[in-house]
Amino acid sequence: MSRAFAFSAVAAIAMIASVSCGARSELDDLRGSEIGDAGDAGPDASVPCIPGTFALKKAEPSVMFVLDASGSMADAFSPDGSTRWQVLTKSLGSVLPSVDSSMEIGGLIFPTGHSNRTCAVPASADLAPATGNVSALIDRMQGTDPLGGTPTADAISTAATQLLGIRAASTARAIVLATDGGPNCNAELDKTTCTCADPAQTQCGSDAELCLDDARTVQRISDNASAGLPTYVIGIHDPGDTQNDSVLDAMADAGGRARSGSPHYYPATSETDLDDALVSIRDQLGSCTYLTSSVPSASGTITVTVGGFTIPYDSTGKNGWRWADESNGEIVFGGFTCGEIASPDAGAIEADVSCSPDDGGTDAGTKSDAGVDAAIVEAGPDGS
Repeated sequence: MSRAFAFSAVAAIAMIASVSCGARSELDDLRGSEIGDAGDAGPDASVPCIPGTFALKKAEPSVMFVLDASGSMADAFSPDGSTRWQVLTKSLGSVLPSVDSSMEIGGLIFPTGHSNRTCAVPASADLAPATGNVSALIDRMQGTDPLGGTPTADAISTAATQLLGIRAASTARAIVLATDGGPNCNAELDKTTCTCADPAQTQCGSDAELCLDDARTVQRISDNASAGLPTYVIGIHDPGDTQNDSVLDAMADAGGRARSGSPHYYPATSETDLDDALVSIRDQLGSCTYLTSSVPSASGTITVTVGGFTIPYDSTGKNGWRWADESNGEIVFGGFTCGEIASPDAGAIEADVSCSPDDGGTDAGTKSDAGVDAAIVEAGPDGS
């Protein structure tokens, strides 16, 4: 199949070619159509809307893997008797090497200490994000024996402090949380009225740290997402075990990277599930993530092309492109398109942006899954 025909086929699978997104009014009066660079947003700013055609820039992802090594991660998980922790270690060792040189990978394993009741979290990450870190991460995991509680809120805070020092305009930052249970370890909760983190327990005895610490954990994840640091949530559990679904869904929703459909978190009830979840997240953060330096205003449009062929917008992420973080201009190519753009002869990867209907000449249409009004047009391979 020729490259041109391949992209033409991708364009033919969907009619959605232009999407209006996110108000950016302060630069709407600028006009132009030269391929260029609208400039980076500041660390706390949204990407502006500037009409024209812009080359998409490949993202340089920086990802912190926050890994639950609590006592329950020592439970058997696979037919060969491997534990949840061993399977997680094996999966990361299989999935991550392909992005070892293109993704800055960091790691934080929690809790620390040598007690069944430990709730300690390291003051800094075990590994600061850097390329070439995969072997070091796997070595640390292989040297860890799961033990203790699940201080997820504090672990997330430590990881966020590390990542928030990386400039958002040039890096796709994210936390990947892999956990097998509800968070606990909050001594400030009321042990007489709280819900226990272990659903099998109806009372938490004399220890508030056994209480479910869901509200504080969800709030910290939400605060990070508001600061431009999303969180992907992987829930590791046995088939049919849904006792932590509600808190895992809440964390996934708060992190801004929830799956479409149910559950909202990435479920891993087997080694295969875990591999699939990690591959999906890796591809969103790795070679298939690009940054646009101009994002359309609420009434504008964007058309993404590769080698001159229009790529359809697909909110499901299965094919075409979708927003990963619209305010930061992060675009993810999925499925067939993801594989094609990796080819050296794919052609220029560009976005044509307008800041009002007059600029783009498109008609208002239905609402997109990006959560904003969208302009829908029937586009051919040349974007017409």
